[in-house]
Amino acid sequence: MKLQPLTPGAAEPFAYTIRAVDGKMTEVPMVTEIGDVPGRHVFTVLAPKPVPADAISITFLERHPHSTQSFLPLRVGRWLVVVAPTLPSGDPDLGNVRAFVAGPEDAICIARNAWHAGLTVLDQPAEFGMQMWRSDAGDDGVVFTLDQPLALAL
Repeated sequence: MKLQPLTPGAAEPFAYTIRAVDGKMTEVPMVTEIGDVPGRHVFTVLAPKPVPADAISITFLERHPHSTQSFLPLRVGRWLVVVAPTLPSGDPDLGNVRAFVAGPEDAICIARNAWHAGLTVLDQPAEFGMQMWRSDAGDDGVVFTLDQPLALAL
């Protein structure tokens, strides 16, 4: 699958770019949305290691039924945003996966319950701020392991 550049609106309705509109202060309420179960907001700094650009392989998708999940680049080169719709069965629709290359200026908010790949960076070790609602019950991470890894090409 060929990766596309991440542009505003390209990953909707599964992920939304976080940017100022018309160069002005812009509130993004989706980022601090309260989950539908007891819990609390958490802000975590993630430090993913890069994968070779010629060997991008996605082996699982995940979703968070109770929370949005936002990624705010602190130090990063290129990174990936991979999203998929949901089938009536609840599984990801692997025939309609969309994959994007994001850059250091791109912050995103993954919609609640949207299938997406784990954080994958390409050029250098990275750091991201990640904001989400953390369920007290610890039941907000659903993982779907792919029978066949999804190979992505730049």
